[in-house]
Amino acid sequence: MSRNRILVIDVDPVIRSGICNFLVARGHTVAEAPTTRDAQLQVQQFRPDVAILDFSLPNGDALELLQRIKSMESNVPVIALVGQGSADAAIRAIQDGAEQLLIKPVELSLLHAMLLRVLANQRYRHQSLASISRIKPECVDPFLGTSAAIRRLEELARRVVSSESPILLQGETGSGKGVLANWIHCNGPRAEEPFLDLNCAGLSRELLESELFGHEKGAFTSALNAKQGLLEVANRGTVFLDEVGDIDLQIQPKLLKVLENRMFRRLGDVRDRTVDIRLISATHRELLDLVRQQKFRSDLYFG
Repeated sequence: MSRNRILVIDVDPVIRSGICNFLVARGHTVAEAPTTRDAQLQVQQFRPDVAILDFSLPNGDALELLQRIKSMESNVPVIALVGQGSADAAIRAIQDGAEQLLIKPVELSLLHAMLLRVLANQRYRHQSLASISRIKPECVDPFLGTSAAIRRLEELARRVVSSESPILLQGETGSGKGVLANWIHCNGPRAEEPFLDLNCAGLSRELLESELFGHEKGAFTSALNAKQGLLEVANRGTVFLDEVGDIDLQIQPKLLKVLENRMFRRLGDVRDRTVDIRLISATHRELLDLVRQQKFRSDLYFG
């Protein structure tokens, strides 16, 4: 399962290194930025789960940087580090979107406790936003029965359950492909993360693209606000695409980019975003026939 990505923004190399080393020792993936420019690049490329921002940056306005972070990645929580006697900065930090505030000098154990709380809150918000189906201990067993076919299916499923590779489930409609996908997630390394599903059958290209990748405000006539797509909300978890054989040919290369590079772009956006998901797909159609008919990309099928 993926580790939390933390961005530490502090001009002081000693303080910055101390925080980074402390967090790495506790299992987090950490990036650091000594300047506002570096910080903006890291937000785009590293895509942190949380940013720790020192408000005493001498080479740039920390409040302006906070606003830029929120405009670039509105869902990234920011923990602001503020010097003693800086009441005005503390108030502005909260007003401009910082989730938490700590007074320097910072006690690292307290910072870590706050960080874990922010991460837990962020995960809860993602679950609420997506109406996520959480895997429960009573996850349906797809292997009820004693037939040789069921036993072979169980053997194959247990062989791939811990893998991070994409999975394709093929079978007739109603044969339980969704139940099996749910079981694989439940018993895999991402079980504590989101499991989101989307039936691709019957969706127009525009609607499917928006549902998968999200869109920016003004991307099309009815896009009054920016919207996260399924892939973005499911970050770190599993995405189940049912009837994947019905995906439009123009969307298929974008899905391939997610599998190969873990990158995607919202509709109307000009920059790529990274995402960490496991993809499980299902179809009742024979995809190899669609590949031969050039209705499904061979590189996506074999990816």
